[in-house]
Amino acid sequence: MTKQYGLIVITGGSCGIGLALVNRYLKAGCPVLAVARNTAAIPARDNLATLDADLTDPAEPARIAARVAALRLPVAVLINNAGVQSTLDFSGADIACPTVPDRIRDEIALNLIAPILLARSLLPFMVRPGGTIVNVTSLVSRQPKASAPVYSASKAGLASFTQSLRVQLRSGEIHLLEAVPPLVDTGMTAGRGSRKISPDTMAEAIFQGVRKKKKIAAPGLSRRVLLLNRLLPELVGRILAKS
Repeated sequence: MTKQYGLIVITGGSCGIGLALVNRYLKAGCPVLAVARNTAAIPARDNLATLDADLTDPAEPARIAARVAALRLPVAVLINNAGVQSTLDFSGADIACPTVPDRIRDEIALNLIAPILLARSLLPFMVRPGGTIVNVTSLVSRQPKASAPVYSASKAGLASFTQSLRVQLRSGEIHLLEAVPPLVDTGMTAGRGSRKISPDTMAEAIFQGVRKKKKIAAPGLSRRVLLLNRLLPELVGRILAKS
């Protein structure tokens, strides 16, 4: 793998935004480590390394760090993209379903705990100065979605962690970028909403956000919603609650 740019580590790299990010960084000539539960779907290419990992397992970030060490490249960018959204109704039948506790634990583990542990595990390998950690959150990190309470809570936690880490790492010259997608046309959003953007469009927004050292990458509708939330939070709360 080339050492020209430093390594780009992308979780959830086998589909959707993650795969689009893999393609965008490879196109830019960067070496990429794509992490996913099943990386067989990712076409083999020069400058691409892959690793199968289940990030609901708290032991996996250390294994990813070991793979990074074996590649002998500094980490230029860590993109915590992997995530899952479950529909849960605590006022209905879900409250008694025996599988719900496992679903809750896995959702929090993937959406919140894994990014925190990966930041901890990969910080020693990051380029200083100039390294970047990207955390992909959601508009529901600002105002919760009623049908996805655990997802909303986990993304709110990740947004808060991003802000805290930004302050802590300022002196270490590690940049923090929060990516806030609108509805993106992926498997997670199938059958939901309209006016979706493509994974490639979101990946480009993240790529440019990293390049320009932005604090937030929020393309299209996301940017407008974040602005409106500062002005009329109750209105945005009502809209997102029904989304």
